[in-house]
Parts: sequence; C-alpha cells; structure tokens
Amino acid sequence: MALVEKSALVTGGASGIGKAICEEFLKNEISNLAVLDLSTNEPDIVQDWKKNFPKSSIKYFRVDVASQEDLEKCYEDYTNAIPSLDIVVNCAGIFNEYSYRRVVEVNLCGVIGSTLLAVEHMRADKGKGKGGAIINIASVAGVFPMSHVPTYGATKHGVVIFTRSLAHGRDNMGIKFLTLCPGGTHTPLVAETFIPKCFFEMNEETFQRIKASYKYQDADKVSDALMKILEKGKSGSVWIIENGQLTEFFGTSIAV
Repeated sequence: MALVEKSALVTGGASGIGKAICEEFLKNEISNLAVLDLSTNEPDIVQDWKKNFPKSSIKYFRVDVASQEDLEKCYEDYTNAIPSLDIVVNCAGIFNEYSYRRVVEVNLCGVIGSTLLAVEHMRADKGKGKGGAIINIASVAGVFPMSHVPTYGATKHGVVIFTRSLAHGRDNMGIKFLTLCPGGTHTPLVAETFIPKCFFEMNEETFQRIKASYKYQDADKVSDALMKILEKGKSGSVWIIENGQLTEFFGTSIAV
C-alpha cells in the first residue's frame, strides 16, 4: 500500500505500537509524517528516521494528548505545513489502575480531542479537507471485560464506542473511522506497568499465574494489521489483533 503524497499524524508515535506504525508508514513512502509524543527533545528514533527515510518529511511535536491546548497547537502548525491531512492514528495511552483520572484523560479524552480536531481538518463535506482515515487504537480490554483493569478497560471501551458512533451515518464526511484492538504486545508500556501495583486488587499469586499464561505479539504485527484495515476495513468496523491473528469484531450493532 503506497502512501506517496499522503500525510499522517500519529500520537504516541515514538515508542511501542506507535513507533511500529510510524515505521510502517515510512516504509510505505508516506510523504509527510507528524510524530507526537511526550519527550521535550526530539527522540533519537525520529532523528534516525530522518536519516533513513530522506524522501519523507518528518516533524516531531511534543504533545500531552490530555492537553487540548497542546493538541490544537500541533494540529494547527502541522496542517498549515502540508497539503492535506489524510491519516490520523491515535495511539497514545497509559496504564495504571490507581491513577484513574490520568488514565481517563489520556486514553479516552486524548483520543476524543485528537479525533475531533482531525475531523475538523479532514472532513470533505465542508470543504476543509479531502477526507481520509482515522484509526483509534483501543485494546481487547475494550471489548472483553477484565476484572483487574476496570478503568483501563472502561477507557478502551469508550474509544470503541466513540469511534463506532462517529462512523454511523456520516459517510458524507469522506472519513473512514476504524478501531484496532491489540491483545498483549511487546512495548515499553507493558514492560514498565505489567506489575501488580498497576492492576486493581491484584495479589502476587494471581499476577504470577496471569503472567505465566499471557502471550505477547510483536508491535509490528499490530502495524501490519493497521495497514490491512486501513486499506480494506469498512468505516465503523472494529478489529482485534491478538497473537498475530487479525479478526473483525462483531459486537452489538444497534444504532440510532
């Protein structure tokens, strides 16, 4: 899937799943790429990309997605520098059941804020954009209840419903709204937070049992899945990528 002459924006793009997605876009010859993350200085990986993919214009923005002010400034600066915004991937997220307000602000409010700004700049029905695709990264915890991650699961379920709801009856925008729900994935976030104190009422015995049974996929499996649904997925569809296997999720579909 060639992305020549396309422009993309990826939140949480300097590490983990976001990093894998950015690299996939660059390999597919994306013309313009905005990488959003929390580091004050431009991350080393972004500098490496600029050397390794000289045909792509890569811009780094220090953005806390929980800050609407940060998001608005980034979108304004980036969209003023490119022909059109074509693809947005909201990937930034955190995990800690005992920092529930911050989890909601980043995982849910951050996705909502970025998505609505993307819609404003991309929608074709009001002459502001040329349409495109918005892919929101949720989690299998957003479609299946998991007792030890109630807040995290609630935010990811919110992302699923928010994205599906936007898609309903809005084909005139020219925007495809997609949700991708990864299962366990090797990322710095998992390495740092897959510990008992980040889970809700998790004792050591239960943690060790879950940890021993958990299967992880590489982040590039998620980026591969994203490219597939970007090309073939219908607006409003929800997809699960777990153990490297991509399947469409068909949940309750009553829409009003």
